[in-house]
Order: sequence, then C-alpha cells, then structure tokens
Amino acid sequence: MQDEERIKELFRHLKNNELNYFDEFYNLTKQSVFYMAYSILKNSDLCEDILQETYLKFLKHINRIHLEKSIIGYLLKISKNLSLNLLKKRSRETVMEFDNVCDNDTKEQDNFELLEKISQILKPQEFQIVVLHVINGLTHKEIAKITKRPLGSITWAYNNAMAKVRRELQNED
Repeated sequence: MQDEERIKELFRHLKNNELNYFDEFYNLTKQSVFYMAYSILKNSDLCEDILQETYLKFLKHINRIHLEKSIIGYLLKISKNLSLNLLKKRSRETVMEFDNVCDNDTKEQDNFELLEKISQILKPQEFQIVVLHVINGLTHKEIAKITKRPLGSITWAYNNAMAKVRRELQNED
C-alpha cells in the first residue's frame, strides 16, 4: 500500500493549487488507479485513457474532496465509475475490439498475460477483488468499504477466487 501520510501531504499541496507536487502524487497512486480500471476493462490501452481521465476529474473536483476521506479510495471510485461507463458505452457498439497488450518489457507482458488468464477464470467481481488486494495492496476491509460489500463477503470471495485460480493454473500444467 502506498504511503498514506505522504499522499495526504501531497493532496494538501494540490488542494492549495501547488501543482508542482502533482508528479509525485501521480507516481504514488497511478498503479492502483490503473489496475482498478484493468480489473474492469481488461485492456491496457483503454486503462491508460481512464488513468488520464481519472486524474483530470480528480483535479477538477479537488476542492470538494475532504482530507478525512481516503484519497486512494476516491481515486479508485473515479477510475471504477469511468471504467464502467466506458464498458457500457463500448457494449452498445456493434463491434467490440479488445487489443492485445503490446509491450517490450517481457516481465510486464507476462504479468498482463497472467492477469488475462486470471480474468478469464474468475467472475468480474472476483477478479476485481483479487486485483485490489494483490496488485493494489488494499486490505479486505478497504475493499469492502470501496465496493460497499460486507467484509465477510470480500474475504470469502477472495479466498474462493484464489482457490479457483490455483486449481485452474495447476490443471493447465
């Protein structure tokens, strides 16, 4: 999990219109925002667009955000809503095209391939919980708060999802 205190400090600067702190804020939070979008869209190019839109919306409404709230939670909620809206929009289109992830970095490519496999094994809600916990480092309690689901349901869903992934990946070998 990111350094919450540093993020809050950077947020205070940004709220005071000190935009020279944005790069550090962005670098500390972008991975969580990206993977929230990826858990829904499963397309890295679309997620890059959502990433940019998320931060634009965040900066546009920064004066409405209270420091007592989770800044990461707020960013994840924006990313989730934008992703869901895009998914709805694209589902209305007659041709839906999912591009493969193209990246020169083999390790990153392998990670995306593994994520793609996992996304095919799990239901969308299960996949989202796994991404939020494993990649974004959120606790089950934080995930429950963000998704507005009971903590027990999140824990149960995560454990079942991981067991399902293990079974499927072992069967593949």
